[in-house]
Amino acid sequence: MKAKSFDCVEMMHRGAEKIRKETSSMTKDQELAFWRERSKNFKQRQKTAGRHAQSGRKKESGAERGAQR
Repeated sequence: MKAKSFDCVEMMHRGAEKIRKETSSMTKDQELAFWRERSKNFKQRQKTAGRHAQSGRKKESGAERGAQR
């Protein structure tokens, strides 16, 4: 059997531990602010990634899309 070079569960545990360390000394209000900021940044990265993905696609007319179906 081939040895795994990447362990998703281990990666998730490392990420959770890092966040736990960052937030363990925060008050509830500080932690809420932390998550709001992280969520805002994540949504912005998703928008940016979506624009980059779309800019690489060829624009098709409705007739071309219909012909492919």
